[in-house]
Amino acid sequence: MKILLTNDDGYNAEGIRILLKKLKKYGNVVLVAPEHHMSGASMSRAFWDKIKVTKYGDNIYSVTGTPADSVVLALHGLNIRPDVVISGINNGFNISSDTVYSGTIGACMEAIKAGIPAIAFSSDFDDFSHAEKDLEYVMDFILKNDLLSNKYLLNVNFIRKSLKKTKGIQITDLGMRPMEHYYQKEGDYYIARRMHLDYEPEVGTDVFAVRNGYISITPLKFGNQTEYGLRELRIKVRKSEEK
Repeated sequence: MKILLTNDDGYNAEGIRILLKKLKKYGNVVLVAPEHHMSGASMSRAFWDKIKVTKYGDNIYSVTGTPADSVVLALHGLNIRPDVVISGINNGFNISSDTVYSGTIGACMEAIKAGIPAIAFSSDFDDFSHAEKDLEYVMDFILKNDLLSNKYLLNVNFIRKSLKKTKGIQITDLGMRPMEHYYQKEGDYYIARRMHLDYEPEVGTDVFAVRNGYISITPLKFGNQTEYGLRELRIKVRKSEEK
C-alpha cells in the first residue's frame, strides 16, 4: 500500500513523525506537509501564490502552503499516486464543529475529491500517548473491516488524556459541543479565545466516545453529511463480527 502522509501542524511536528514511524508497517510512506503550522486552514488553497517545495532526504517534503495544497501538489506536482492519504496526528481533537475548520480534515477532503480514500487522526491537546499506543489497533480495525472508501473520509479521534486506557472503537456521528467565543484585546490586536461550556454529550457521537474512553471513527463527506457513511461502516463492522 502506498501512503501519502500530511498534516496541518507542520512537516516536522511530533504527531506526523509518530505516523511516519508507525505507518511503515503498512506500506511505502511519502510525507508531504506544510512547512509551518497551519491549523484552522480547512480546505483553503494558495491558488495565486508560488509554492516552494523542499525535500528532506528520501520521501519527505515540505511545502509553503496549506494542508490542502500539500495533497494537491503531491498528486499533481510531484505525481505521487497513493492508495490512501493519511493526515495527522493532529495536536488537539477534531470533533464536533472543529471538523469544519480543521486543516487536518481539509487535506483529507482534497483526497476524497481526487477519488482517494483518506484517514484523519487527532489526539487530545499536548498528548500523543494514547495515539502512539493505539494507532496500530485502529489501523488494523480499519483494514480488517474494509472501512476505507473514496466516498467519505474516516475521522479518527483518540481518547482523552485524562483516561488511562482505551475501551474500544465506536463508529460515531458528529456531536455538538457548545462553547462561548470571545476576543481578548491586546493593544491594537484582538486574539480569538473560546471557552467550552458544561453539557452532556449525546450517545453515539464523537464527543461522547472520546469522553468515555472510546476511539471515535466518524465518516465525513462534503458538508459533513455522515448518514451514508455511518450506515455503510456499521454494516461492514457487523458483518465482520458475525464471521
